[in-house]
This record gives sequence, C-alpha cells and structure tokens, in this order.
Amino acid sequence: MSAKDKGKYEDMAKPDKAHYEREMKTYIPPKGETKKKFKDPNVPKRSPSAFFLFCSEYGSKIKEEHPGLSIDDKQPYEKAAKLKEKYKNDNTAYQAKRKPDAAKERVVKAEKSKKKKEEEEEEEDEEKEEDEVDKDEDDDDE
Repeated sequence: MSAKDKGKYEDMAKPDKAHYEREMKTYIPPKGETKKKFKDPNVPKRSPSAFFLFCSEYGSKIKEEHPGLSIDDKQPYEKAAKLKEKYKNDNTAYQAKRKPDAAKERVVKAEKSKKKKEEEEEEEDEEKEEDEVDKDEDDDDE
C-alpha cells in the first residue's frame, strides 16, 4: 500500500479514535468483570516430572538405537524427587516471604471454624433435648 493510500485511511481513522478516547474516559466496566490476575514473576517454577527428565536424558539415545520404539515406561526417577523437594522448599520460602502471617491466619481461621461447628452442634443438641422434653410433657398431659 502506498503512503498516499495509507494516509487516506489514517485520516478516516482519526475522528473514530478521538470518539473512542472520549467514550473511554467515562466508561465504567460492569461489576462482574474483573481484570486478568497479576502473575508474580518471582514464583518458583515447578519441577519437571520424572518422565520428562528421563526423556531429555535418554530419549535421543533410545531413538538412535531403536527408531521405531516409543517411550511408554514412566519409571520413577531420583532426580525428579530431588527437584520436586527443591520446588516445595522454594515455594514454602516464597510463601513465607510473601505473606509471613498467612500461616498464622490459616490456623486462626481453622480454629474459628472449629469453634463455630462446635457451637452449632451444641445448639442442635439443645434443640433436640427441648423437643424431647416437650414431647414428654405432651404425653403426660394426655
């Protein structure tokens, strides 16, 4: 496309762009829609599974020796266990650094929910006892 032809379309787009910008200044998104969650770049990467480690080390050798063979055997691999453990350690350290009180909050929430359940059970037991007492009184009246 020549510069002359391109300029023609750019001139047509200028008023549309100005209109769009005016509209976007007053735009309020609906309540249900949210923006994409921010992905933290410091999160440690997950470790590869034993199968991928095995394929990366021995896949080329096996394919050279047996061109028609496919790798279906997923044997446990020691390196995968080490990398998985490293990931767990890195992730727990990251979580602790990111939110030092998060673990405490979880414990407090768990305790609160336990207390709430116990209170609800006690209330139910009391209601059952009251119902039984009411039934006994009704039977005595007859």
